[in-house]
Amino acid sequence: MVTNAPCLPPSHEAPITARGTGEPHRALMIYGKLRAMLRDGRFGPGAKLKLRELAQEFGTSLTPVREALNRLAAERVLETALNRTIVVPIPLAAEVRESRRIRMELEGFAAAEAAAHITAAEMEQVEQFQSEYLQARQSGDVIGMQLANRAFHFTIYKAARMPLLLEMIENFWLRNGPLQHLLHQFGPDSSRPSNTLHQEIVAGLHERDADRARQGMRDDIAYPTDAIIVALAEVRETIRSNPTHSFTGYAP
Repeated sequence: MVTNAPCLPPSHEAPITARGTGEPHRALMIYGKLRAMLRDGRFGPGAKLKLRELAQEFGTSLTPVREALNRLAAERVLETALNRTIVVPIPLAAEVRESRRIRMELEGFAAAEAAAHITAAEMEQVEQFQSEYLQARQSGDVIGMQLANRAFHFTIYKAARMPLLLEMIENFWLRNGPLQHLLHQFGPDSSRPSNTLHQEIVAGLHERDADRARQGMRDDIAYPTDAIIVALAEVRETIRSNPTHSFTGYAP
């Protein structure tokens, strides 16, 4: 296992903080933490987000956790099951394909823009995160793979110097994180194409070749689509045959 977690780049999202110590302020902070957990793949599709477990993890009462979960459900990042349990959605194949097509445009554009603006220091970070990603994959460290992959991508997106674009990409990754979780559950080999595709992106950035960086990013987003759709069907069938089955996220 890789023991040193990647040093993640700061998220574009401003830290969600508020003055005061009451329940509304705690709800806002928990909302921000849950967004980060979803984006980073802490939960997979179908995972049940249990109030008491989350309250214990965050060291709060149930109320602010409930408010944060309800807000994410209202934003359609999470959904409410028939028994009022909050769960991570299991998207349909058409939804996965639609999301991937949009991400290919947004994130491919960001990579192309980054090719023109990325600094030497940022380029060094990108290569470091790619190295950490490979190390984690080779050792079977799924959490390390997930975090290093996210860091690799968002260092590039930040280098595009387009805050509105970055915000849109951040929001798509709230839904992408659980899918990445599912993909990596298949084991390191499921993400093997990313090794070559990441190298293609890095080469495009080094050469300041916008088309090469864009195409590498588009291909990196596109390749796991079918595997994710198959895995989602298996999750859906597991729940259909065993409704009490509980999918979980990574350990804190």
